[in-house]
Amino acid sequence: MLSFGRNTFRATRSARPLLKANPMMHAPLRTFGAMDEINRDLFEHKFTSDMEFQSSFDKIKCFRVLDEEGNVVTPGYDTKISDDDLMKMYDKMVTINEADVVYNAAQRQARISFYMTQLGEEASGIGTAAALKDHDLIFPQ
Repeated sequence: MLSFGRNTFRATRSARPLLKANPMMHAPLRTFGAMDEINRDLFEHKFTSDMEFQSSFDKIKCFRVLDEEGNVVTPGYDTKISDDDLMKMYDKMVTINEADVVYNAAQRQARISFYMTQLGEEASGIGTAAALKDHDLIFPQ
């Protein structure tokens, strides 16, 4: 344990000339919120609850049914999915998340060589698969 401390000190001490030689190492970073007016328009998103084709010249709006708090913003929107099917889909999303935790931990411990998590993307896979029927054909590429 003592040698770890000495090696850490040596690495820090040997890095000092690099920090002095490069003044940009101490320059303040530009944050996402500190944008000028030219780039601000690139990062502002407009939402719509109308499913329609849009002009290719317009900035494409993001279709959504729920707002950030989970409230329905599209009145009269009906999913036509039973509560039982919704619970099955939710159960599969939780299962995927739990598997991600296990496989990511195994990858960090070098038990497997590579694993990419699906954190935050569970619904895209489950929702797409739930829309398929037994007679549907898939042509993956």
